Amino acid sequence: MENKYEINGDVTLVSLARKHGSEFTTKIDTEDIEKVKSAGTWFAEWHKDFNNYIVQNISPTNNTAKKSKPLKQNLQSLILNTNPKAPIRHINGNTLDNRKCNLEIVKRNTKNDYEVVNKNTIAVLLRDKYGRVVSKALISKQDLDKVINDKYSWIKYKVNDNICVIANTPNGRIQLDKVIMNSNDNTIIHHINLNPLDNRRNNLEISK
Repeated sequence: MENKYEINGDVTLVSLARKHGSEFTTKIDTEDIEKVKSAGTWFAEWHKDFNNYIVQNISPTNNTAKKSKPLKQNLQSLILNTNPKAPIRHINGNTLDNRKCNLEIVKRNTKNDYEVVNKNTIAVLLRDKYGRVVSKALISKQDLDKVINDKYSWIKYKVNDNICVIANTPNGRIQLDKVIMNSNDNTIIHHINLNPLDNRRNNLEISK
């Protein structure tokens, strides 16, 4: 199925095919029409990382060997002229809105945003590689400067079904609870309420 392009001033609507014959529509800037058309036929496909449909096509540079898998490229990477693996965020949350004003490359290793929960508690916003907030870690207000600074970019990390909050640094991976407790790598920190995202001081104790 070929894409249909409907021009509405500075914005163009592009029809997309997906499995079972139903159709979606994506928005692009009208000035990007020729670039998008020249890349081939676009379709909507569910993407687990976005937890939504994104616009993709089969790259014309695909190896034609029988056993090779199709090489897909996404529309947002084409629009921003960047590597397909570069993490790109749709600012308004609509992954079918691929106007340049709605796309931004996510900067990694940046200082976390935070929210004030109450006079004693801060919630550190933990983002995924696409810049979406996926969880929050609680800390005591007195630890704000220690935790939120240019040295650390905190993320939610899961290994062997265990969740923790970590930051990757030039000296290796560090855990939030150990930074707060000023403990070494061999120390085991116990979260009293068993919530690994609750790193308030009154919820942490060093296991003996």
